[in-house]
Amino acid sequence: MLIPRRDVELGLDPQSVPRDWCSADAYNTTFLDALSLLFPEGERFFVESVKQQKAKVTDAELQKEVVGFIGQEAMHGKEHRAFNELLVAHGFREAPRIEANLRTFLKRVRKVLPPMSQLAVTCALEHFTAMLAEGLLSDARMQAEMDPRVRPLWLWHALEESEHKAVAFDVYRAAGGGYAQRASLMLLTTVVFFAAQMLVHARLMATRKILWKPWRWVRGATRLWVYPGYFTRLVPAYFAYFRPSFHPSDRDTRVLLASWRETLFGEGGTLVERTRVVA
Repeated sequence: MLIPRRDVELGLDPQSVPRDWCSADAYNTTFLDALSLLFPEGERFFVESVKQQKAKVTDAELQKEVVGFIGQEAMHGKEHRAFNELLVAHGFREAPRIEANLRTFLKRVRKVLPPMSQLAVTCALEHFTAMLAEGLLSDARMQAEMDPRVRPLWLWHALEESEHKAVAFDVYRAAGGGYAQRASLMLLTTVVFFAAQMLVHARLMATRKILWKPWRWVRGATRLWVYPGYFTRLVPAYFAYFRPSFHPSDRDTRVLLASWRETLFGEGGTLVERTRVVA
């Protein structure tokens, strides 16, 4: 499958983007803001872990997909860094420090974990992003809750995460990675990821002065975890990862992705004029 590198320039303006851009709700917005703060350094980690095993890939098609994967992740990092600068303009002055702390943490991870384990962690996190991406692309309600000026960033990111969802996994298998390591590191990664996301979310909620006001969380938390339960609906897909025979392509999203490619990048697509390079 061709994995194109799209250089998208969104040019988000902090003066026009509302501070609570998701559901007009501080809890939901800061939840997604926290994810965005984790993306640039996280995606750099993904790219490096795949690059470390690239020499072991002998399949010509997978080699091309690795190039596409690296290109897409680089573009995601660029645009989420721009979005994170918007957060600073919105008063989240701790955002650069959060990113710096994550950078330091990941440096330690690289020293502690051997290269194959780093790639197994990447496979686990790529599964998280693939689940979230499919959820967003499949649910018009979730899309409608995002401010139309911010929505393109998340839709484009979701499309490309779905396009390359199997690359790190295929490189892991090509490099000789096994089930036990993959499954055990998914468990560890789940704990670390949720801990990191919760800590960052808490810091942002503190800035919004809602951390110690749980009644301000009810509406947003209910939508995420109860009804419509955007995240609880992902639980079966999460556990599917632990099947010994699991592969990311088991979930066939080709029709969904074709539709979104046309919507975003087809003739008259909503992001065509903001895409400088498609290669």
